[in-house]
Amino acid sequence: MKKLFMSLVALMMTTVVSAQIVREAPKPSEGEFRKAVKTLLYKSSCTNLTPERLKAMEITQDMINHFTTTEFKAFWSLNDWYEIENQERFGVPYFLRASIDKILKEVRSTKLKDGQVAVWLLYNMAYVIKTPTHTFGIDLRAKRLDELMKYIEFSMITHAHGDHWAYACVTPSKKQGKPLYANFNIKGGAVTRVKHGDVIKFDDITIRCTVGDHNSKLKNFVVAYEIDCGPRTNHTIIYHTGDSNNYTQLNPQSSVDIFIPHMAVGLNMQAAIDNIQPNYVLLSHIQELGHSIDKWRWTFDDALKLKNKLVHDKVYIPCWGERIIYTKKAE
Repeated sequence: MKKLFMSLVALMMTTVVSAQIVREAPKPSEGEFRKAVKTLLYKSSCTNLTPERLKAMEITQDMINHFTTTEFKAFWSLNDWYEIENQERFGVPYFLRASIDKILKEVRSTKLKDGQVAVWLLYNMAYVIKTPTHTFGIDLRAKRLDELMKYIEFSMITHAHGDHWAYACVTPSKKQGKPLYANFNIKGGAVTRVKHGDVIKFDDITIRCTVGDHNSKLKNFVVAYEIDCGPRTNHTIIYHTGDSNNYTQLNPQSSVDIFIPHMAVGLNMQAAIDNIQPNYVLLSHIQELGHSIDKWRWTFDDALKLKNKLVHDKVYIPCWGERIIYTKKAE
């Protein structure tokens, strides 16, 4: 609990620029880890950092810190379902399996009232959004994604980096005629190319596209999607900015309800929040297993340090599989 406790009191830490992981904690037992995963998924919420939630975050982080990029890539490349299911019985693959199982169940069963939107973190910056009328996704990438795609009506990709999209999203979109929006072409995929200033209409949902910088070398590389979820949601606005790092380029045209930024891409987070003035901030791009454990794999601890530095009372750190139901009152 010590590491997370220190994060909560470190209110004036410097901006997070890279993951700082010290693998000094022992690997948790499977029983301890499973209990922590269940606490995160079913017995707590990112909107309320109870001691139980913080302890579960610490235990799962310790397990993730012992799961190398090499192990993840080997697991990701598996095509044999028997071997996949065998690996998903233990450790980090178990967490990934539990999270997608939960999302699949809840996407089917969640009933929303007018004014509500359900948001699930699938993985990294992959989000599934459900309104009273539609279900769609952004930066979808996960194991068993093909099962989820049955419920996805359209999807968006923020940019071309491989940790923000997967063929398991592209192929079903083409075969089933479901719109897929991106600012680059994908071989074998039916992509609708978008550019800066484009406005997309999908039934009662309106999406405005802003193209901006990833870093000083990758200019005009990332699409930020400003999504008006429609009248049945009282026009809830979700602003997913992918790996955008220049806050001056983030200029939504409507009041933002849910802001989804990369937590450590170099974005001046406080300036972005001050400029956008969202209701919720969901810090994302955490636990990207394709990145080395000592570089660019930002942790719960990193996110807590950043959260505690920011001047905003609704900055949240969701975990894989977590559902947040956002309610907006009619004006």
